[in-house]
Amino acid sequence: MSGKKNRNAGHTFDRFWAKTFRDAGYIYCKTTRQASRLLDSCKVDLAFIPYNFQCKKVLASINYKELILSIKKSLKENIPEEDLIHDYPIVIAHKRGKTPEDHLIIMEASSFIDMMHKIREYEIIQNETMKQKKKNAENSKIL
Repeated sequence: MSGKKNRNAGHTFDRFWAKTFRDAGYIYCKTTRQASRLLDSCKVDLAFIPYNFQCKKVLASINYKELILSIKKSLKENIPEEDLIHDYPIVIAHKRGKTPEDHLIIMEASSFIDMMHKIREYEIIQNETMKQKKKNAENSKIL
């Protein structure tokens, strides 16, 4: 693939993920090329979501550790330390081919574990809410 073709493929992949986030309810998600030159220079490709999201559409292998450290360093150098962006997990979407097995999400294990706990807390709250709604519905039938 030529340089321009690679660049266009990368931009298309960024837009795919921005749309995916908007469809999931993050209605303000934009590519950083559109929204923030500073975040773009920090290697963060999507803005206005609670993740530091990097999109990679390349066949070559990527040194994920080096990329994550580079993103952390750039954010530390360019964004005030009290900004919440430093608490957001770094997520790398890497697409190497056309099959689902070639389209991967990479993140630090500690970030995944934190996310897993937050999802579980949400599930517990949802289950309790559903139980309460069911109980309220049963009580309203009695009255």
